[in-house]
Amino acid sequence: MSRHSYRDHLADQPIDFTVTSKEPLAEGFWPYTRAILDHDRFDGETRVNGVHRDFLETGEVVVIIPYDPKTDSIVVIRQFRIGSALAINKAAAIELPAGLVDDGEEIEVAATRELLEETGLEAKAIERCFSMLSTPGLTTEHVTVYLAVVDASEMVASAGKADEDEDIHPILATVEELMRAVDDGWVENGFLICCAHWFARKGRARAQALLGTISRD
Repeated sequence: MSRHSYRDHLADQPIDFTVTSKEPLAEGFWPYTRAILDHDRFDGETRVNGVHRDFLETGEVVVIIPYDPKTDSIVVIRQFRIGSALAINKAAAIELPAGLVDDGEEIEVAATRELLEETGLEAKAIERCFSMLSTPGLTTEHVTVYLAVVDASEMVASAGKADEDEDIHPILATVEELMRAVDDGWVENGFLICCAHWFARKGRARAQALLGTISRD
């Protein structure tokens, strides 16, 4: 049996590349850019030159799993999504609270801010779960997922920032209900599906550990 090479290791890895030019294609909520670049091949001996790649420059994003251990429930939200509208004609999409990290803002601060803005809930305790690249062939979006312990009785009926034309409807779902919706294909948001599977394996134990960090004063 041949020996595995470095490139066979199950981990994201660097590779040498050079961006020779960048060209703005469109300006909008996110810049759309074309890069021309050269990069090494995986054989380590040759190089690919003059590669064109178009991408959205998105940046850092946070996603929050708001969990209420008293009711074994997770708060999700419903809001209008143009991608859902055009792709599957289901614009009133179910997802988790999420948003962009502002320039200079700490990622955890952004998570607590987005949670409050989109659900009215304060994180009683919060911790980082994992990070991921949502669509690395299309965007630079880098996502950090947080687990927040909340008291869902404080959830508002309607949320969102008027200056961003947000109309958000928070929903309290038991973990069992949410897992059934994911397993039965009733929701298609990638962040929600990924986080639900993570929570099914690790969420309750992590939440119990977080509860121990909350002051009882």
